[in-house]
Amino acid sequence: MLLLNYSQQQNIKPISQNNEDKYFQIASEVEEFELKKILGVRFLQDIQTTPSGTWNAKLLTGDTLKDGSKHKGLKYVIAYLNFSRYIGSSNVVDSFSGFKKHTTEQSEFLTEGEVKRLLNLNREIALTEFDLIKDWLNENYSEFPTWDSGKEKKPFTPIFYGVRKTAR
Repeated sequence: MLLLNYSQQQNIKPISQNNEDKYFQIASEVEEFELKKILGVRFLQDIQTTPSGTWNAKLLTGDTLKDGSKHKGLKYVIAYLNFSRYIGSSNVVDSFSGFKKHTTEQSEFLTEGEVKRLLNLNREIALTEFDLIKDWLNENYSEFPTWDSGKEKKPFTPIFYGVRKTAR
């Protein structure tokens, strides 16, 4: 079961309804690859096992830090990571003869530079929010024994192959 279902995704950062069938694959990849890098395997598995626990619910949906600032929750981070991955794969279709892009006469594809900019922007939004969540986790460390606050969690930054720089 995913930590963020499709309808919750739509409330935070909507994905086109005609791509709802791709959502499960995208969200699964984000949870099992990117969240493991950010949170650590044991901590992620603890959250997945009991997402409705009191402290896990605060982690997922948001809470207030001791200084009064608020974090929007891990679901917000997941939604933006999902959207970032969705941007890169929404128009790609796998067929028996290879990967293809769908085109119509009334549409124009974004340049590779524009796609990369959107990917990075949504990823940056997610990771900026995660910085607040890290602070909250460190404040409430006793409630999260598998959170490794002493270890630097450097988010994985993917390399986008085939995306060229566009200089202007």
